[in-house]
Amino acid sequence: MRTLLFQGYMWGYILSKANKSFTINKLNRSGKNKEKLELMDKIILKCTNNLIKISGADLTVTGQGNIPLNEPVLYVSNHQGNMDIPILYSTAPQTMAFVAKKEMEKIPLLGYWMKERGCVFIDRDNARSSLKAINQAIQGLKSGNSIAIFPEGTRSKGPDMGDFKSGSLRIAMKSGVKVIPVTLKDSYQLIEMKGKNTPAKVSVHYSAPIDSRDFKDTNHLATAVLTEIKKHL
Repeated sequence: MRTLLFQGYMWGYILSKANKSFTINKLNRSGKNKEKLELMDKIILKCTNNLIKISGADLTVTGQGNIPLNEPVLYVSNHQGNMDIPILYSTAPQTMAFVAKKEMEKIPLLGYWMKERGCVFIDRDNARSSLKAINQAIQGLKSGNSIAIFPEGTRSKGPDMGDFKSGSLRIAMKSGVKVIPVTLKDSYQLIEMKGKNTPAKVSVHYSAPIDSRDFKDTNHLATAVLTEIKKHL
């Protein structure tokens, strides 16, 4: 029942806001990107907050005070389940775009909303496409917009982390922004492998910023970030 309510609300909400695309396109034509993002964040936050309630997540959030609010940052998080994006979007003190898998761009309406919010879609099987996506993310950060990535590339669907792809940290090094390691613990329990929603206690920890400019290569930066994430698992 909870799963049906979750899916029904999400798609019902997206459909109910389809008419906002006209306003978004108008703001795009007028060059009012800040106003567009403010409108989209208001709409998206309402949806993600309600999805968290429906999922039954009992959230404990720590470390929000570590995040600098006057500059863009790269959030780097472990990836346990489908609720990770709504949880990050709702709990971080500044909203962000995401680096997401290419398939999400093709989802009707949802792909449009993600693209307009500044999300970057990456095809990891296509080197040229991946490079283009990384460059887009770098430009997004340089434009003053925070971005979140999941270096594992896919959900672990459990407490253990998958392989941490250090190459994704090039986004931070090329843009010169600080990295915020994020630890998500037990979010995989909210939506099980069979798609069943179950209530669960979930913790989110935002670690202190790591300055990418202090590192000479992505491997050393990735090691520092991974160490911080695992510290709170």
